[in-house]
Amino acid sequence: MTFFNYTNSTTQLPHPLTGTVSSFGGSSRLPRPQLGQSTSELKVLSGLSSIASIIGIVGNVLVCFVVTKFRFLGRPKAELFIVSLAVADLMVCIFAQPMYVIYLHGLLPEEVDLIRKAITWVSTLVSVSHLFAISLERFFSLYFLHRFSVFIREHVIWNAILLTWLIAIGFGAPSAVFRKARIVSQYFVIAMLLVIPLVYAGTFYIVRLQQRRINKQSVTKTFYTSQKSLTSERKIVYMIAVVVGVFYLCFTPLLIVPFFFSVKTTPAVRVNALRAFPWVNTIAFLNSSLNPYIYYWRSFRFRLALELILRRIFEKK
Repeated sequence: MTFFNYTNSTTQLPHPLTGTVSSFGGSSRLPRPQLGQSTSELKVLSGLSSIASIIGIVGNVLVCFVVTKFRFLGRPKAELFIVSLAVADLMVCIFAQPMYVIYLHGLLPEEVDLIRKAITWVSTLVSVSHLFAISLERFFSLYFLHRFSVFIREHVIWNAILLTWLIAIGFGAPSAVFRKARIVSQYFVIAMLLVIPLVYAGTFYIVRLQQRRINKQSVTKTFYTSQKSLTSERKIVYMIAVVVGVFYLCFTPLLIVPFFFSVKTTPAVRVNALRAFPWVNTIAFLNSSLNPYIYYWRSFRFRLALELILRRIFEKK
């Protein structure tokens, strides 16, 4: 993600998110980026990205399988966004992360690097859009509670997911090449990151209001139904909140470090920021491998479904 684009005769600065150093030569292979990393640091960065890529592929494939076979949340609308988010993360784990490792060692052809940047942009736009959409879905599901399925049909969610992917591809792919497209994409990401906390503030407020409303009801069958529904919805909200929080933890350094390239700082600070950039970029990539393990940690039904799948596999063997 190119929040800042600076070039001079002595220093090549990376593009945030994509991690690409500006290249003006006519060679078909990008030179090894001069970011100040030692050989040992490059090995660590490569190792982290490689391990994250493998566990991310395994985890996100399992998420897709568990959702399609078991519907572990019991909330089809939220699960559709989770599957689509897992597909976007798979794009990063299968393509972007291995390409980034090759790029760090200066072995990635320039044409292939454009593909890497496009995949990274598309995946980022899809991810942040889905996190916003699922946060909004959780807000309305708690606000309407029993009536949510009446107001929002499943085909509406499918259309929203399709529209999100079309917009992400329409802006993400050109962002790999055109500066204006990158500016639009980066401000869209920033806007989403600013709005999502507001949605969650409203969601947690609705949780408290619904709990008060249920507590005022007399102890009847309706009371127990409402309490059970609110408890289930609240657990899902907390799980998605953890997913969103981890996304912020992984991406916030990537938003902060480039500011040291734009403000007036000492050369030493700029050099340190330049050296830190591959690390924060790698951390941002790691986010694509973490969501499946958050689901496993926070959802008993996900753990149960996964254990059932593994049991069947081992029984066949």
